[in-house]
Amino acid sequence: MFVCHTVPVKKKMAMFRTTVYLPANVHRAMKVLAAVKGKSMADLLREALMQVYEDVLDLKAADAAMREWEKNPSSGIDARAYFAKRR
Repeated sequence: MFVCHTVPVKKKMAMFRTTVYLPANVHRAMKVLAAVKGKSMADLLREALMQVYEDVLDLKAADAAMREWEKNPSSGIDARAYFAKRR
């Protein structure tokens, strides 16, 4: 997959038009999935990219929490205590 260029697009939120080159089989599958879900291919791509981006942010937060715990292990609680607090 290659990103070619970006062009600003006026919408409700700041968005940019981006050209993405997809293999033919992925493009066909995206068209079918978009039709089945009643969404545009662009919507599906945005949702997928946002999920990946959110996962990256979650991993960064987890890494930061682990580094903090390594500096001060007494700041953490064990799993049983954590889940007991959530009830």
